[in-house]
Amino acid sequence: MAHLVERFEAAVHALIGDGPVKQRLVQAYSGHLEDLRGLELPVNANGAFAELHAALHRVAPIGKETPVKASVQKMSASEAVWHAETIVRLYAELLSQARRPEPLKVVEALERTPPRFLVRKG
Repeated sequence: MAHLVERFEAAVHALIGDGPVKQRLVQAYSGHLEDLRGLELPVNANGAFAELHAALHRVAPIGKETPVKASVQKMSASEAVWHAETIVRLYAELLSQARRPEPLKVVEALERTPPRFLVRKG
C-alpha cells in the first residue's frame, strides 16, 4: 500500500504545480499513475480509478501524441478539474486506509487445556 500512497502523492504534487490544469493533469496521470492497474488499488477505489482511466484514454491519439494528452485536450477546463479532484480523492482514500490498523487476527490456541492459574482448586 505504501508504494500506491507514494505514487498518488507524487501525482498530487504535479497537480498543485504551475501551469494550466490540463497540462498538470497530463503530467500527474502520465508521470505517476498511468501504469497502475485497478487491481492494485483497494476495492472501494477501483471504480473511481477505472472511470479516471477511461476518461483519460477515450480519445484516439493523432501522430505521436499520447492517448492521455489527446483526451485531456478535448476536455473542458471543468472536466479536467473534476479528474484532478478524483486523483486527490483517491490519494486521500489511500492515506486513510494506510493509517488504519489491520484488523485483529484470531489465533487458535495450541493448548486446549486452560493454564494452571485459571484452573480452580477444589
